[in-house]
Amino acid sequence: MFKKKGQSANAAGAAVLILIIMLVIIMYVLFLPPSDREELLKGNETEEDEDKENVLEENESILLEEQPGRLDYIAEREYEHNIPSFFLYKTTNAVELKKINPFVVRNAVFDRKSYNTTFFIQDLENTKNVVLSFQAKKRSGILTIRLNGEVIFDGEITTFNVEPISLPFESLQEKNILDFSVSEVGWQFWRSNEYQLENIRVIADVTDVSRQESNNLFYITSIEAENVERAWIKFSPECVPDVVGTLELFINNHIVFSGVPDCGILNTHEFAPNLLLTGSNNVVFKTEEGSYLIDLIEVKTNLKETPYVVYYFELNSSRYDDVLHDELNVNLTFEFVEEGDLKEAKLIINGHETGLYTRERIYSKIIDAYIQKDNNALKIVPKETLDIIKLTIRLDD
Repeated sequence: MFKKKGQSANAAGAAVLILIIMLVIIMYVLFLPPSDREELLKGNETEEDEDKENVLEENESILLEEQPGRLDYIAEREYEHNIPSFFLYKTTNAVELKKINPFVVRNAVFDRKSYNTTFFIQDLENTKNVVLSFQAKKRSGILTIRLNGEVIFDGEITTFNVEPISLPFESLQEKNILDFSVSEVGWQFWRSNEYQLENIRVIADVTDVSRQESNNLFYITSIEAENVERAWIKFSPECVPDVVGTLELFINNHIVFSGVPDCGILNTHEFAPNLLLTGSNNVVFKTEEGSYLIDLIEVKTNLKETPYVVYYFELNSSRYDDVLHDELNVNLTFEFVEEGDLKEAKLIINGHETGLYTRERIYSKIIDAYIQKDNNALKIVPKETLDIIKLTIRLDD
């Protein structure tokens, strides 16, 4: 019995000792610095868990990340390109295609002599009324003249001044050969047939159509070409409606107008803006009949409004409270292509206007004052052409 009482007393003492040790440990933990106490309580977390938490926090800190690229600034919404006045007309003149030195053709029993020569026509389509003219100083027998192998004259000439011989248009080529020969003497073997020709010329009416077409250039920038909303061409033609032919107008090889214009007044024709190119642009006027004075020529463009971009991002209520209490800052950062050039833009954040003005490649701005809870909007309106590599909005401690 006494033995049981001794065991009970020992058990009670052990329990008291354990209780005292627990109280000491609790008091120790309570009086530790907060950081040490957190490390002690979370000592069973692995390094991998900490890395995952840090990654999560990093992702949560980025509110917006975009690559805007180029934003053009449009200083003017209307552009005018003037083209000098010019005439469109054609001229037809008598042109000497070939002048031939004097020669003799002869046909006798023991003496035969023919002659051939070549002449060229550079613009066959616009060459008309081709004739052969010459004088016959000596003449006997039948004179035969061939053009490219076809007989165009076969007869006896009795006068010194010979009426011009027409060369058939259908027989003409770019390269042409004229052959001259005289008939045989027949049974009168003691005689000879002979022609002695001089002042031999090939003459034609040649129409110069080079002035029936006018090729003109004007230049536009890449900003204008890429932002054209509407485009027109204006011109005032001085002409006589009954005697002029169709006027054709091309811009960069695309036809814009074909017809007889209103003479004496300003004509306006709208065309597709995508016909315009960055740099050199070509305007061609041409006609096939009559004369035109094309005056007051102007290509006019209307551009879209200055392009802008709008981005949206969210800020939850807990993070918003941290910003309000200055525990977090909202940082807006631009990364540009290069430094040195002026970068200027209007920034509108949730209806509040601020600005960007820098020559640096990296530009950052704290925008806490413009932020609101949940949905937010950032509008960028360039005042200079901007090349933005990256735009970031993030939360910083």
